[in-house]
Amino acid sequence: MFDGNDFRCPIPAALLPGNLSCVCGNGHTATSELSLKPLDHGIGATARIPASRAIEICVPCPEGWYSNATTGQKCFPCPAGTVPSRKADHCEPCLPGSFSNESGAHLCLPCAQGTFTADIGATLCISCNPGQFAAEQSSTKCADCPAGTFSGSKGSSVCTSCPRGTYVSAEGEAECLLCPKGTYQDGAGSAVCKACPVGYIAPQPGHVKCSLCHPGSFYDVSLKTCTLCRPRTFTAAEAQIECSNCENGTIAEGGGSDRCLAVAAPGWGYTAADIPLQCKSGTYNDGSWRTCQLCPPGTFASDGGSKMCSKCTKGSFASQYGSTDCVPAPRGSFVQQEGATRAELCPPNYHVDKSGSTMCEPCQAPSFSFLPGGDKCTLAEPGEVYERVEWPRLALDLAGLGLHDLLTQDDHVSPIDVLIQIWTDTLTSYSGTNRPLHVLQVHESHGASQSTQIIAAIEVENLLAPGTRTDSSGLDKGLNDAMQQAAEDAESALDDLLDELKGSASGEGLQMSSDIDQLAALVRLRPFRDALVRQFDEAHLLSGAWQYNLVNVSKVEPLFISIRAVACPTGKYFTVTADSKRSCQSCPVGSYSSTSGALECKPCPRGTFTAKAGRKVCKACPAGADSVPGAASCVECSWFTYECQDFWQNLIVAMAVAMGLLFIVYQKIHRLFVGDKAQQLQDESVALMATVRAHGRTFDGVRYAPMGTISVDTIFGLVPRVQDTQSGNML
Repeated sequence: MFDGNDFRCPIPAALLPGNLSCVCGNGHTATSELSLKPLDHGIGATARIPASRAIEICVPCPEGWYSNATTGQKCFPCPAGTVPSRKADHCEPCLPGSFSNESGAHLCLPCAQGTFTADIGATLCISCNPGQFAAEQSSTKCADCPAGTFSGSKGSSVCTSCPRGTYVSAEGEAECLLCPKGTYQDGAGSAVCKACPVGYIAPQPGHVKCSLCHPGSFYDVSLKTCTLCRPRTFTAAEAQIECSNCENGTIAEGGGSDRCLAVAAPGWGYTAADIPLQCKSGTYNDGSWRTCQLCPPGTFASDGGSKMCSKCTKGSFASQYGSTDCVPAPRGSFVQQEGATRAELCPPNYHVDKSGSTMCEPCQAPSFSFLPGGDKCTLAEPGEVYERVEWPRLALDLAGLGLHDLLTQDDHVSPIDVLIQIWTDTLTSYSGTNRPLHVLQVHESHGASQSTQIIAAIEVENLLAPGTRTDSSGLDKGLNDAMQQAAEDAESALDDLLDELKGSASGEGLQMSSDIDQLAALVRLRPFRDALVRQFDEAHLLSGAWQYNLVNVSKVEPLFISIRAVACPTGKYFTVTADSKRSCQSCPVGSYSSTSGALECKPCPRGTFTAKAGRKVCKACPAGADSVPGAASCVECSWFTYECQDFWQNLIVAMAVAMGLLFIVYQKIHRLFVGDKAQQLQDESVALMATVRAHGRTFDGVRYAPMGTISVDTIFGLVPRVQDTQSGNML
């Protein structure tokens, strides 16, 4: 009722008639500043209100607001997370499990189901994590879902029971687990799964019940699964743990039989309709089968009603089931034993030129048969020499792929050729060098799973060997003179460098084995195999996609060793030595060979030269120099240099000038000793005309013929052309 020494508004009604005053208490505030008298309590003192107007002026703070002496009796909203006290004189924080998310709230809200807060003065509630739940409001924490239940999302208010076929054994799980193989669960909300009894299986996870092993199968205790009975055994009931053998005179031919049936007579077999028929060719029955059986590979039955199949004789084979006859070994192959399922190729340097052979014959030296399966021996052509090769062999295994899948159909490209080309390109890409492959054998196996193996020999050459570099002479034709000269100089320098490197490599004992080891390591790399499979898949050789685990590349032993004929490389020519050996000799200085297999070297054309032996192109002479054909060097050109192309032109010009000078000298000497005959003839003609005109006759009295016409040359004093009476030549 008192605020210090002052009454607190509002005051009792009995005191209102008096001339009293009061001040607004906590939780109240004054609505008007009129007629207020300040207290003499110093700075910040609360104003006095007439008691008669206390109800009008001093009003309570709105809900969610508070006031006290600290606020100067002015009302302020409580901040978020708090609410006013009962007297509205201060703010109190929300208790755990409740919150207020805005200022001026008059009460705290309880946390909803699936949420909680453990803090005092919370402004929000937190959702329960997966695997937990909050079933009630105003929760201060979340509880873990018990075993057999789960909550898969945040903010769960209840846990869900695990469905049938699943379980969860721990608390606080966000999902249930499938019952493993061999177990089941037929009820919901389970913490464990039940094991299937003997004779029952649950082959996949998540079973709600176990299945019986059906007739024709048995329960394998070690594998805990149903397994089909083997041929000649059966099970007639369910949930058996072993199969029974058929009695005499009966048989269960296929796997998974639930009964045994009577066998047929030898050479006969029952159809599906239990009708006896005689066995067809390619099949047999020895009296222990109910149906006719296909002859296995290596055997045949050419007649119907066969009781047994005959083995293929030597020199023939049968690769398929149900053969009616055997196939003779083709040319280039042989069969040494009876009952063969395939023919073996003749090894390198062996041959056979007829079918049905039991052995191959060796090639007589120096003839050869390079690859396996040769049907004839070959001699080297002119320009070729014999070379012994030792190359590594690689095996490409294609699991699940039959040989019939790789055979050429219609007019399409052979899939084997495409495979080999892709294989070669991938090796070239990864090794950085061109490595041709030579197919040695393609073999198909018919074991538990079908597969095809392709064995190929890969060329391994010394990278510094002559003739392995690319011939760039074709590019030189399109170059101008300066660029061509630069290219030739660079090529010459490269040849010199490679010659030095070759000598250095041989000096250090560089062995082919290192290259083979690197190749073996390359084909074992997973990235190489993956790249190979991707290329096979992109070629669309099969209807389905290639699988990485069904393709394998490996190195096989021993090495492929054979003889072949190779053409002499560029820069060399073919010759036969004195001891009748074929050899490639380097072109001598001043000559070249631009093609492989050359029988002779060509001399360098005029204007070119080679200063070293074994060149495949001649260098052009520099400007101002020239050379004769077959030159080893160029010479500087000047007057009368015989090796230069202008020698004869210079000689002809010199001779012409000399003849002109000699003619002038001759004329001068002739005039000096003989005189000018033309002038003499002119003087005689003038004297004769003067005599005739004066005397009517010549002076010596000799009668002359009438004068002829005087030429213009004579009149003008020109030298006439006269004929020499002795030689007949015109002068």
